[in-house]
Amino acid sequence: MIPSWYTEYRDLIEKNIFSYLDKYIEKNNSNIWLENFRQALFYSNQWWKKIRSLLALEFYLSITNKDISDIKEEDDIIKVAVAIEILHAYSLVHDDLPCMDNDEFRRWLQTCWKKYWEYNAVLVGDLLNTLAYEILSDMDNSEHAIEVIKLLSSHTWYNGMIWGQISDMFFENNADKISYSDLIELHTKKTWKLIKASVLCGIIVAGKSHKIDDFMRFWEKIWLAFQIKDDLLDVEWTFEETGKSVWLRESWDFEQKGFVYFMWIEKTKIELESLIIDCKNVAIKLWSEKLEFLVQYIADRKK
Repeated sequence: MIPSWYTEYRDLIEKNIFSYLDKYIEKNNSNIWLENFRQALFYSNQWWKKIRSLLALEFYLSITNKDISDIKEEDDIIKVAVAIEILHAYSLVHDDLPCMDNDEFRRWLQTCWKKYWEYNAVLVGDLLNTLAYEILSDMDNSEHAIEVIKLLSSHTWYNGMIWGQISDMFFENNADKISYSDLIELHTKKTWKLIKASVLCGIIVAGKSHKIDDFMRFWEKIWLAFQIKDDLLDVEWTFEETGKSVWLRESWDFEQKGFVYFMWIEKTKIELESLIIDCKNVAIKLWSEKLEFLVQYIADRKK
């Protein structure tokens, strides 16, 4: 059961995402194709789980001992949460493209390129990637802004998400060449980097950069748990349950080799459980039941 605070946090972030999109991308009723693009932009930001921004927000709240009621829409942590989410949305919109993963559905809805044409999806991703940094440049604390911008850019460019996607595309077309260590490196770049950056952003905005190493164990584990769960969903669940494309488990014909391919289902589940326990131990040290819930949510999610 989803607790009310989770819905409150997620809705706060989502409301501010749309608020920033409204602020920067005005309606253009006199121009059909520009308004169509604007609709594609809003459409592409409406359904994500907000896990990354929720991690940033909860680390911030836990470290500063603040309550969500203390947070104002103009606060730096909100700007950071919005930037994280639109960067994530950009990566997914581009990942779904026919030249990439060629996915037609997310959360039971058509992907951006499928609904609004491929050229709009490319440009939606480009805009979101750029807009994230404009929002961050408006942070009140300029020192924190520089730290966060450097962190997010270094974790999403060539040595981060881009590297991961390049590797993903290569091994998707050369599945026989991938090893377990290649798989770890691929997802370290593609998945871990942005999750790690999200946690670090929350710590930086809380003014506790010197405590970053204290939480290393958390971000080193949580990304792997997230990715392993994704792989399990791909082989154990159906489109009706997940709202996205999944492998045909009846044939066990792996076009892409993930963690289940290398460890099989039972061992993969054991590894996931171990990672979740480690992450929960960090949450307990922070006295954060909310963070503990987010960790368990990653393990239990069905989409």
